[in-house]
Amino acid sequence: MGTSRIQKFKEYRNSLIKEDSPVIEESTNEGNPSHFETTSTLPMDQVMEALVEEEDEEIYVRKAKRRTILKYVLIGLGLALVVAGIIVFAVLVFK
Repeated sequence: MGTSRIQKFKEYRNSLIKEDSPVIEESTNEGNPSHFETTSTLPMDQVMEALVEEEDEEIYVRKAKRRTILKYVLIGLGLALVVAGIIVFAVLVFK
């Protein structure tokens, strides 16, 4: 029939546990599928890397917004110059 959802989740949790992290509870009851081993804390370097990644992502989003706004402004200015050129040309030609 395959493995149950609970067994798959237990295997997933066990794969996430770091080898050097302290364990809060030891598994004493192997037959109880609701009892999982958990670590007490995340490694500090992992937490700091996550913060740096979030800051980098925010900076990237801000730069992407600026690029988008600048692109639309330049397109607008280009169109305005083309329209102004057509108007000046028409005034000079049909004077």
